[in-house]
Amino acid sequence: MFSMLKTLRTLVCYLLSGLLFILPFTLLALWALLGSKWAFNSLYSLDVLICSICHGTHLESISARSYRLRNDKRYLYQMLFIDLLAKPFDGADHCERAWRWEKSVIKRP
Repeated sequence: MFSMLKTLRTLVCYLLSGLLFILPFTLLALWALLGSKWAFNSLYSLDVLICSICHGTHLESISARSYRLRNDKRYLYQMLFIDLLAKPFDGADHCERAWRWEKSVIKRP
């Protein structure tokens, strides 16, 4: 039960942080769905920024962090929720693919 509460707290933090960016996020999402790489990269940057604000991470998206920490129940629930939301746009296993892509592209110090 405690893990579910932690998950809810984290998701609320994401949502509150995201409210600052809701209009730009919506416009960028529509533009990205039309094929704009610039809009997609901007959305990814917002994702990394929100993850950084909420967790103090460096160059890690919420999806990749959720997959990386999936052994903790709160991140497992979060990963399942994100995968459910992303499935219509990105197919199954969004978080795992995000983690693999970030791991191969971003060189961490």
